[in-house]
Amino acid sequence: MLDLRAPLIPLSAVLGLALGASAWLLAGRQDVLAGAQDRLAALRPVRVGEVGAGAAPTLVGPPLFALSTGPNAVKDPAIAVLGLSRMPGRTAALVAIDGKPAAWLARGESRDGVILREVGSGRASFDLPLGLADLRIGEATPGSAPVGASATSPLPSGFSANDTPPLGYRSPPPPASAPGFGG
Repeated sequence: MLDLRAPLIPLSAVLGLALGASAWLLAGRQDVLAGAQDRLAALRPVRVGEVGAGAAPTLVGPPLFALSTGPNAVKDPAIAVLGLSRMPGRTAALVAIDGKPAAWLARGESRDGVILREVGSGRASFDLPLGLADLRIGEATPGSAPVGASATSPLPSGFSANDTPPLGYRSPPPPASAPGFGG
């Protein structure tokens, strides 16, 4: 046996559509936007020649995206990862930027256009002007050289006398398979 309410379903959909359309037509007044449209019509665009000799229009600002070619091109700084520190309260990376002396860069800190995003196990992620760089300890971006070394020599494996780790840094214990510990 068929349910007597079944024909009401399409009828209620049609009735709801008709009521919604009539309410939209009754509530939608055309004169609400008339004032804003008149003000927009009264504005005229600023031409480059009208602003002044050699001056740019006032609505033109710096470009949204970094330029990688051309006269005003942005260049990624050359970075080399020399060391990493991961502690419960602080993570940092020892980084040489554009051939300057190495310095500790904390996570989220910015220096010379380089932002340290993350420090992982033996690697660090950086946010550079033209993109992201993920470098392991001892690696460098193309075109960078370690501090005080030529571009062909490998990166130093340890700290120099002038490098100091962050406050509270403790060296990890030697591995269980280290010579002199048995096994």
